[in-house]
Amino acid sequence: MSDSTFFVSKAALRNLKQGAQSRARGVRSSHLSEALASALGFKTHAALRAALDGRTTVEVPKPSNARMVQRLHELGYTSIEQGQQIVPEFGQSYYSFRNAPLRKVRSARWWAWRNLMVMGINAGLEQQLFGLAPSENWWPGGHPDGQKCYQHAYRFVAAGNIPAMASVKSNEHDELSICVMLNPKRDDVMPEWYLGLGSAHATAHGWLERKLGAWIQDDSQAFHCKRDLKPRLVELNIMPAGYSDQGSFIL
Repeated sequence: MSDSTFFVSKAALRNLKQGAQSRARGVRSSHLSEALASALGFKTHAALRAALDGRTTVEVPKPSNARMVQRLHELGYTSIEQGQQIVPEFGQSYYSFRNAPLRKVRSARWWAWRNLMVMGINAGLEQQLFGLAPSENWWPGGHPDGQKCYQHAYRFVAAGNIPAMASVKSNEHDELSICVMLNPKRDDVMPEWYLGLGSAHATAHGWLERKLGAWIQDDSQAFHCKRDLKPRLVELNIMPAGYSDQGSFIL
């Protein structure tokens, strides 16, 4: 996993292709699939399909419009201009009135937040409460339509021996709102983004993107942590299970 890669599911590929169709009108569907595969670093669409065979997500280079346009030219669509933006390249976050580059400097606070989020998301995946593709909302009260989902809390053990609790909820864009509490002070509290140290020794909140790929959205974090606990969280070595720990925030 690196800053130049991200994870895609079959559903995310369909959504990327659907978005590209409106920006590359007149391109045959099969040719657009080939061009999208090229944008993601594959020689053919068949090779991309093979990489995903039997897997929920696969790590690929972030989309390149230069590679995509070059492949479309090879397929005869020479009227498409060089530099045309057909797919998002995910090198920035997308807001209503502006875009912003992804953060490059990762502070101790960011690493502590990141590790707590990854532990909570990995636990939810391991418990098969949700998946990394759109509509995979399997928890009690979940629904394929994110707007019909109820929030659900689940428990896990973090950092080897610390009791932890998390909550998950989906929205209409297939993003998951994940809230994590480390060593919660009460068992009957639903983890929420606004809760602080009065509720647990550490709390974290973030958004898990699933529609266009699988990643924790940048600039989406809320985090509170006791001072003596933060170094322990920072030093944890934990990897995301099939998703990126940083990617575009999409509003």
